[in-house]
Amino acid sequence: MSSNPGVDAKKPPFIGLWLKAMRVPFLQATFVPVILGGVVAWEIAGKFSWPTFLLTLLGASLIQIASNMFNDYFDFKSGNDLQVRHQNPFAGGGRILTADLIKPSTHLIVSTSCLILGSLIGFYFIFALGLYQLFWFGLIGVVSTYFYVGPPFKLAYRGVGEFLVGLNFGPVMTLGAFYVQTGSLASATVPLLASIPVGLLIAAVLWINEFPDMDADKAVGKKTLVLRLGYLRSVAVYVGLLATSYFLVLLYAVLKIFGSFPITSYTTLIALFSLPFALKAVRILRANYKDPHAIIPANANTIILHLAFGLLAIVGFVIGGLVGL
Repeated sequence: MSSNPGVDAKKPPFIGLWLKAMRVPFLQATFVPVILGGVVAWEIAGKFSWPTFLLTLLGASLIQIASNMFNDYFDFKSGNDLQVRHQNPFAGGGRILTADLIKPSTHLIVSTSCLILGSLIGFYFIFALGLYQLFWFGLIGVVSTYFYVGPPFKLAYRGVGEFLVGLNFGPVMTLGAFYVQTGSLASATVPLLASIPVGLLIAAVLWINEFPDMDADKAVGKKTLVLRLGYLRSVAVYVGLLATSYFLVLLYAVLKIFGSFPITSYTTLIALFSLPFALKAVRILRANYKDPHAIIPANANTIILHLAFGLLAIVGFVIGGLVGL
């Protein structure tokens, strides 16, 4: 029987169960920056290796899976997810543990194994290929993965979780993917600038997903920034995250027109075509920020926005590389 009355305890098939536990659909948070870093390496340096790219994607995905599962494990142990009574699929964790579908000990073993495997791939790049600066990217990722909600630091409880998510799934992964392709960070300005809007948008995904969890977070002392700021100011910050992402795309293009600016492709402006998702999400959030059910379309549109914006920017770099714009 489920320990959470708001969760359906019917056990899904084995594969589906573990895909849900790993929260595989949310791996777009990794796919977008890793692909972006690889494409930028090809576009500005003419370097791209498929085996290296696929190994990078695998390693980064394993780290995210570990992060997803650690978060669920520690939120379950703290009682955080047990406080969630609503049925918003984008909040309250994966709900595998609260529904008693997997033993917590097994869940922890799998998450730890994913962290170790992802780290081993990183060590291969560092020591076998001599990419020593990757150590620092990996260190940020591994520390964030475990201590995001894990003791003793519980970083998400201290109001820095949103920053860490934006940093890791923006600049860290993009620059890491760029570095393993080129072997150098000498031209890192372009991937860094390209990664900032992506990082802001994935932070926005976490940000809006924290609205339905405010009561549960408050009950266990998880002082997220959304909880600290309250509803109205948090809505304003969310709008600011989205607006800044689009502003940066426009700013990069304008600066390139009027001077020497390192972003090399005007064609990245096609990322602006994702704007309808942003407008819809903002409209729904403003009208329903206190309703964990009515806010669901805004949660979904923010996730779609991150994916659409990221893929369009990637396509923009590809087009720019092919036609020389």
